Amino acid sequence: MNILKLIGRTKEIFSDDINIHKEELSHIVSSSRFLVIGGAGSIGQAVTKEIFKRNPKKLHVVDISENNMVELVRDIRSSYGYIDGDFQTFALDVGSELYDAFWNADGEYDYVLNLSALKHVRSEKDPYTLIRMIDVNIFNTIKTLRQAISKRKKGFYESIQHYFIRFKQPNIL
Repeated sequence: MNILKLIGRTKEIFSDDINIHKEELSHIVSSSRFLVIGGAGSIGQAVTKEIFKRNPKKLHVVDISENNMVELVRDIRSSYGYIDGDFQTFALDVGSELYDAFWNADGEYDYVLNLSALKHVRSEKDPYTLIRMIDVNIFNTIKTLRQAISKRKKGFYESIQHYFIRFKQPNIL
């Protein structure tokens, strides 16, 4: 099935930008180290695959869903094979002490992409899921921001500082 026709497009939305900046994008990715949090979700998988295709120095993927992570690795291996860099996946909950140990053991990343989100829920009927949604979407995001800022990650620190300055939000970090 042609998904573009289904959504009323003739080409992918960013294809021109990607083609114009292909060499620069490949150079940046191939010389960088990435941590993708929530990498086994729908958006996380797509982003992980795009990074993987450009042969990064390091690509670590964290997700709480071990089953989805296994599927991601199978799909990557069957579609793209292997890369020269360090590609590893970790079935971890960002809110856990195990994740903290993981971060403290390495934490050497140029870019931290937090793509985790608990969004496909009907939380108004379930207080436990609501609490989990707040943990994932708010507290784990704040935790990730603090960790990235502490090591001054390239793609995270500047953009989040801009957000807080631009929108004059209280300093929660």
